[in-house]
Amino acid sequence: MNKFLSIIIIGLLLGTPEMANAQWKTGGKASKAPLFGGNQYISGSLSGGLSSIYFKSSDSDRKLGGGGSVNVDYNQFLSKNWGFSAGLGVQMSNSTASLDGTFKYDSYDEINKQDFTYIIVMKNWEEHQRCINVEMPLGALFRMPLTQSISLVAGAGLKLYFPFKTKYEVNDGEYETTGYYPETNVTIHDLEHHGFTIDKPRPTGEIATKGLGFSLYYDVSVVAKITPSIYFFGGIYSSIGLSNMAKNHDGAMLNTDRTYKSLMESDVIDKVNLRNIGLRAGVKMPLNLGKNKTYSAPAHSSWGKVIFK
Repeated sequence: MNKFLSIIIIGLLLGTPEMANAQWKTGGKASKAPLFGGNQYISGSLSGGLSSIYFKSSDSDRKLGGGGSVNVDYNQFLSKNWGFSAGLGVQMSNSTASLDGTFKYDSYDEINKQDFTYIIVMKNWEEHQRCINVEMPLGALFRMPLTQSISLVAGAGLKLYFPFKTKYEVNDGEYETTGYYPETNVTIHDLEHHGFTIDKPRPTGEIATKGLGFSLYYDVSVVAKITPSIYFFGGIYSSIGLSNMAKNHDGAMLNTDRTYKSLMESDVIDKVNLRNIGLRAGVKMPLNLGKNKTYSAPAHSSWGKVIFK
């Protein structure tokens, strides 16, 4: 869906012949389109949209959440059209997991010296997760003038992210825990000191995450000149996580001593990563570092000839 959305937006921007040809019919004169007067820029941006902690589970349902990020990036163009970008940002992501079901685990009763089956029945359980991480995107840039006052910039690459605050909070639901002892064919209910009870707790805590994650990203923006030294840009962005965030996915979310850990760390969920799609807006400012180049627009009269030259 992300690819189709990008294609549609680019098509709308480029599909108008007047916009596609206006810049390129200059007969070799210097381009005055934004970003074509130099090759080094610093940009700051705010973004927001669907920014979620994404997971798959056959036992738990998920609700994707919103979020956003603040980024500062350095842009360096190495030729008329191509360059690279490196940056630093802070991103926040949210999600909600809901759970209804019965879960059974083989366990051992240290007091009675017997094997037993530990049974957890979760009803209307709802857990909210939130992750704040530092991100470092590094990727390729492509720029193209559309008119004398508007340019298109697209970027894609790899993003490193470092989760430093990942929390969970249970908002709703209850559980019942029982123990089945096969040697005596007895199921024990409501024996709290053995961990068998009915309760409606609202635990909160930290989710143990790995220190480093990876994702792929892309963005497409339209850049407009505000002043000779300030350019405004706005567009879409998306990223998809490649690595599993959680350190562990083992055992029950609720132990016999009634200590709770997030669903993200239990065996209910197999893999956790970050996925984002939304809108981004910000400003770009040229840097007077080194020698800037002013690129000339070729005397082509059609969009196709420029692209496939």
